[in-house]
Formats: sequence, C-alpha cells, structure tokens
Amino acid sequence: MQNTPTRFLCFKDNNSFEKVNRKRICFQAVFGQLAVWTAVFLLISCVYRYILSPAQQDVFEQLVRYFDNKLDANIPLTFLLGFFVSFVVARWGSILNGIGWIDDASLLFATYIRGADEETRVIRRNLVRYLVLSQALVLRDISMQVRKRFPTMDTLAASGLMTHEEMDILDHIKDPYSRYWTSIQWSLNLVYECQKKGKVESYYLMNKIVDEIGKFRHGLASLLKYDWVPVPLVYPQVIFLAVRIYFMICLIGRQFIVTGSNPSGIDLWLPITTMVQFLVYMGWMKVAEALLNPLGEDDDDLECNYIIDKNLITGLSIVDTMWKHDDTGYSMVEEHMAKTPAQKKDEFWGIDKIAPLYSMESAERSVHPLVGSASKINLVKNKKEIVMTPHKNKLSELDPSEQKTYLRRVNVSDHNAKHAKQRGLERANSPDKCLSKMRSRSKSELQYIQFYENGKFRTSANGSQNGTDLWTRAGDIEMNVSTSNPNQVHPHSITVYPPDEQQITSRH
Repeated sequence: MQNTPTRFLCFKDNNSFEKVNRKRICFQAVFGQLAVWTAVFLLISCVYRYILSPAQQDVFEQLVRYFDNKLDANIPLTFLLGFFVSFVVARWGSILNGIGWIDDASLLFATYIRGADEETRVIRRNLVRYLVLSQALVLRDISMQVRKRFPTMDTLAASGLMTHEEMDILDHIKDPYSRYWTSIQWSLNLVYECQKKGKVESYYLMNKIVDEIGKFRHGLASLLKYDWVPVPLVYPQVIFLAVRIYFMICLIGRQFIVTGSNPSGIDLWLPITTMVQFLVYMGWMKVAEALLNPLGEDDDDLECNYIIDKNLITGLSIVDTMWKHDDTGYSMVEEHMAKTPAQKKDEFWGIDKIAPLYSMESAERSVHPLVGSASKINLVKNKKEIVMTPHKNKLSELDPSEQKTYLRRVNVSDHNAKHAKQRGLERANSPDKCLSKMRSRSKSELQYIQFYENGKFRTSANGSQNGTDLWTRAGDIEMNVSTSNPNQVHPHSITVYPPDEQQITSRH
C-alpha cells in the first residue's frame, strides 16, 4: 500500500512551524477584536434591558431601528472591501511575478551558449551574476530588508555579486536609474559577443536569450514603478475607517428589541450572523494590510534576500551542469531593417549630467524622481566598518574553518563621507532655490541665452560672437560635428546671436 504523503500533517522544518504560528497569531488578533466587540455589545444590551426606564427604552428601540435600516445599502462594505482587497492582491501578485526569477534565463544560457572551455563557463556564470547584481541594486533601493543586508556598494562587492572593477564603473555612472541596468547591458554585450564568436549558433537563438533578459529587466523596472507610485495613503484609510464605523453602528443597530409593540422575533442576546460578518470582514481587512507592502520587513512580506540567494545559487548551478553538443537545427532568420535617419551626435553628447529642458513655468512643478524610497537611507552612519557573514542557516552547514573563510570586513568610512557630502549639497541647493536663481539670471543675462527658432539655433551672419557666455552649461565643450547638412549646427559649438528687443517683446 502506498504511503500517504505527510507534508500537510507535519512540519518539515522550524520555518514551517513559525509560519503557522504567525497565521495563528493573525487569527488570534481577529478573535481578540471580536471578543472586545462582543463585550461592548453585551454591555449595551444589559444597560438597555436592566438600567433604562421604559421611556428611555422606547427611544433606544427607535435608535436601533434607525441604525439597522438600510445599513448594508448605505455602507456597501462588501463592494468597498472586496474591490480594495482585489486591487491589493493583484498588486501583490504583480510584484511577486516581477521580482525576478532567473530559472528560465539560466536554462537558456546553459542550452544555447555552447562550450565546455573555461572562457565559456566564465561567461555563463557572469551572465547569471550580472542579472542577480541588477536585482540586488534594485531591491536594495526599495526594500529595507535588502538595504540592511547591503548598506553600501562595497558590501555588494564583498558578497561576490560584483568585482571592484565593476563597482568602479557603477560609481562613475551619474544617473542612478541607469546604474540599475548597467549589468543588464553587460550581459547583453556578452550574449552578442558569444554569437559573434560562434558560441551561440544563430541570431534567432541570440534573440531568445536577449528576450529572456529583457523580461527579467522589465519585471525589476515594474518594481521600481510600484515603489515610485505607491497606493495613495487615503485609500486604505477610508476603507479601514468604513469597516470600523460599520461595526460601531452594529453595536446598537443589531440589538435585540425585547419590549414595545414590535419586538424581535427571537432573543438570542448575541447577534450570531453579525459576529460571522465581523470575522469575515476583519479577516479580509487583515489580509489587505499584510499584502499592502510585500517588500517590507514584516514576517508575511516577500523574502527578498532569499530570492537573491536563490537566484544566484540556482542560476550558477544550472549553467554549470552538463549540456549536450548536438546541433539544434535552427538557422539564422532574415533581418528586415527599416530605413533610419542619418546618425548624428545628439545635443547631450559629451555631457555627464544630462538635464532635459522645461519651460520656466513647468519647471516649478515638483517631481518625485524614480529613485527607490530606501536609497538615501544610510544604515552605517555611525560605523567605521561592518562584518559580512553567511546566513545562520548556511553557517550551520559549515565547519569552523569554512566559516572563517567567508568572513569579510568592509570599510564604510568612504561611503559615510560621500553620503554626508551629498546630503550637505542637497540641503544647500534646494530645487526651489536653484530655480529662483535661474529665473533671475535668465532676466539679467538674457543676451547670453541661446535663441532657438524654427527648429534651429540662430547665429550671426558673420559668425562673430556677441558678448561672452558667462554661464554655459556644466561640461559644455566645443565639438566638431561632421554632418551632411551645412545648416545644422551643434548647440555646443554655435555662436549666440541675441534677437532684438522687439522680437523678444513680441515673443514674451
């Protein structure tokens, strides 16, 4: 006779037991609130039955009928709470799917990037590591549990997710959002080089790998968007307030009437159906509260650090397993390239700090940049160094000598100095103050501002410069741009010709 599976009858480890305990605590919280609500309900019932006078009882009974009349129609709790929970669960599911699972990409790396030599093995392993590095860079800026694990970039290097050379490259990238995808770009470059060297047999297979990497990046980008645009705070507050007001009204509206000309049909003292409603609605609300921020530090939130570890371990294991050398049978597909414009250097060529332009009026609107909510938190402010160690679950599998080899000391003094300098600059140069200075300078130094008209920058006929530009943009350099159109002038190499006052007046 086949043995009955026991996975639902016993606990396989302490973690399973802890999860069940957390669920039990959640139910205990709901039952505790129900006990308080029932006690208040019985107290009001006793006052109504034994303390109020007959005249006061008549007034109370009218109040009971008033509160109970069309209560569910006036407060459509099922609709409000159901819609909110559906929204939260859908959001939670999207975050779970977008957090990044490397299994599919690793299988493609192992299958389509062929070669048993050391160089190919290094490439496959680095592809996995680059994806995990991108995931860690994103999660440490939106999840406090990952931020505490990797408080500085040095800790990422010390953990083996990137080399010091790669860390230096990331440190020199000015745009924080572009830094997330730098390792993704490295992986795409590696895939392309593999195809050029014949390690990937066709463009079709290369595109399959590139598409899978794109899916991984798209999921991480969706996490940044969810963190950037959270659920409006007033939305859950209104829902939770409606639930509590509903059951406060039920304390009076669901009382049993025992006197007068129209008493209740049966006197049970306790409103059984309302108590069931309380359990269902409050439990429903607890579910929404638990799922509202799945990237937090609560026990029921997603284990972001475990996902990073799982992706690294699983990915490296997959790409290093044995693979077949048989021909795949795929052939290169045709590429139909659409006609593209002539390729010329863009306006921001040679500029490290790119600043897209706004009108002076629209620049006043405050914009919340797409930067993680935890990215500016310094968790090692008062420390000189931190010690990195494997997780306690892994330590139990290592002997003392192996445990010692994994210990890392990370100096965080440079990180604290950079953080303090950046915070000082942000305090000294607030956006509103800088815009006010820019507005006053644009009025006082109008003749030095580049004038743009009909898709071109205006210049003088003889090419002479009128005045000296005292406040060119940062990184502004003269560039020689070769172009087939002699009328097109690069904005960094033009000579500014100010329009006359009549033109300025008519345009403003």
